[in-house]
Amino acid sequence: MSRISSRATSFSRLAFGLHKRGICTTLPLFHDTKNVWKLESVQDEAQYWDGYLSTRPKYTPEFYDLIYSYHDAHSNSSNLAHDVGCGPGQVSEKLAQQFKHVVLSDTNASHVDFARYALSEQHNRSDQSAFSFAVAEAERLGEQYPRKSTDLVACALTFPLLDTEATLHSFRTLLKPGGTLAIWFYGRAHFSEPDFAHCQHLLNEIIDHHFGQMIQAKEMGPVFREQWKSTAEGIASWLDYIPFHESKWQDVQRYKWNASWTTMGFFTPQACGLDVNPISRVKSAERIFEIEDRNLWRKDWTVTQLKTFVNHIFPFATTDQESVQPIWEQLEQDMGGAHARRAFSWPVALNLASRRS
Repeated sequence: MSRISSRATSFSRLAFGLHKRGICTTLPLFHDTKNVWKLESVQDEAQYWDGYLSTRPKYTPEFYDLIYSYHDAHSNSSNLAHDVGCGPGQVSEKLAQQFKHVVLSDTNASHVDFARYALSEQHNRSDQSAFSFAVAEAERLGEQYPRKSTDLVACALTFPLLDTEATLHSFRTLLKPGGTLAIWFYGRAHFSEPDFAHCQHLLNEIIDHHFGQMIQAKEMGPVFREQWKSTAEGIASWLDYIPFHESKWQDVQRYKWNASWTTMGFFTPQACGLDVNPISRVKSAERIFEIEDRNLWRKDWTVTQLKTFVNHIFPFATTDQESVQPIWEQLEQDMGGAHARRAFSWPVALNLASRRS
């Protein structure tokens, strides 16, 4: 498992994020109450990552170039980047091609351990001076690292789980004046061929069934569901809920890909059993870019490969496959049969902001 092909989804950390906020998340798959992402065995973890990484989109050079061009317009320094919520570390591997040193941090020690291993395998070298690693909370990074020391903070698929204001303060504390904050998120795969758009509701129904079993479980209680609701609202907002105060940030740019024909999130509001209301804190001076690209990070999957994607969105303790089997059968038929490959793309949101002095 030496490849580094994608970022760990935010939902791989959701249970830990809820636990950190004092909300109990007792899921049978996990055995460590302090870190509920940890799987039952090393073999389970390796198997999960292998399936997970094989189904994640790969960020393109053009996506990174957009971030780098923004950074170059505000700063002439590329010494240090910080990859917050690093997951398996593939973003850090790319950042190291642009910055002299990259700090990888995650609240989850198993993620950091895997990233360290994967990067060493990817580079096949004993010299790992380009990277350093930390198990740390995003909200406290500003207390753990020197102030105004970082040129770029990258935060992918993690921010909606965090305390918004505390994390923004932490990131701003890390950044040098003119330093760049890049926050991004992508949602579930969408059928990108218009002729097969009608298949999406079946895929959504399957995913919602699995998430709904956990979110709406009686033993989880209303506080747990409200926390899922809060996270879902941030995601459904395409990151527009993040407030960039004009006294602290400048040249805020918000990018959205495929917003006209997709919805953002790994599940729909139906999975929560609660109303999900998007929030906008966009200011008039901020720039908005809406881009349509049905081939963005494209995947061409059979129904079997699509099942692999669904099964590795989140390490569910159990999944009720029997109830959704008729839906899978209908979806296979609508996709054109077991061997037919259909094109998939993604909803993506990227926020860029530069630290004021």
